[in-house]
Amino acid sequence: MNDKHAESGTQAIQRALDVLNCFTRGIDDLSLTEISKTVQIPYSTASRIAGILEQESFLIRDKHTKRYSLGRRVYGLGYCAKQSDFLRKVIYPYLVKLRDEFGETALIYVRDDNYRICFEKVTAFHSFKFSPTVGSRYVLWGGAGGRGFLAYASPEEQDAIINDARSLTAFTTTNRQSLMGSLYDLCKNGYSYCINEYQEGFSSIAGPVVERGDNILCTIAVTGPSARFTDNIVQGLKERIPEYCMEISSTFGWSRDESSEFIFRSPSIGHIIENM
Repeated sequence: MNDKHAESGTQAIQRALDVLNCFTRGIDDLSLTEISKTVQIPYSTASRIAGILEQESFLIRDKHTKRYSLGRRVYGLGYCAKQSDFLRKVIYPYLVKLRDEFGETALIYVRDDNYRICFEKVTAFHSFKFSPTVGSRYVLWGGAGGRGFLAYASPEEQDAIINDARSLTAFTTTNRQSLMGSLYDLCKNGYSYCINEYQEGFSSIAGPVVERGDNILCTIAVTGPSARFTDNIVQGLKERIPEYCMEISSTFGWSRDESSEFIFRSPSIGHIIENM
């Protein structure tokens, strides 16, 4: 009897989690019928589970449309998880220092399949600034924040991603040899500098954060209006970004090969050189 109760309880928990997992990126709200079909459970079961989740504030139901969306308890848990995230804890103080020294928005990007996601930011104090929403998604082949992920991608991934490259502005680099050259420069110098490439009027400088085994964890970037990226600001960022990236990377077990000409030697550097 106890085993049956345990099995029933486990199944109920699994179904509740399945309901919550229905709400993926791009799916903000669902009807009970949609939840029932997605989880493949009876409508009555979906109604009962959604009711309990609503009661506990994991879901919220719109009084007019009767559709469900994620509730405040989910966001609260997400915030707690983010606050305790070791990657964020290590890097956030560096973002603050970059913003305070150079006056522009500093960001962390993490990879999500063939995209990069804004994981965290420290916003510039200027009224006119670049300040993306945390969770915003961007391509890997456009803009400095994606270069590190592209440099550390496998040769097959690099080829596929570059083949999909298209112009976002008149200044976007889409030429294969030019892109490979920029990846080479990033590995050698520790940063990538893009002017007006992702959004006209804005520029960025970014570098990779790497762990032991040459696996990339994220990129850190400073982005702002191109007009404010003066020679002094650019030169300062070209020095500070690699410096901070190396410091952060060492926290995660990475160490620089002093005999190499590259600050960050990607495992795909041979493929990059062959295609420059």
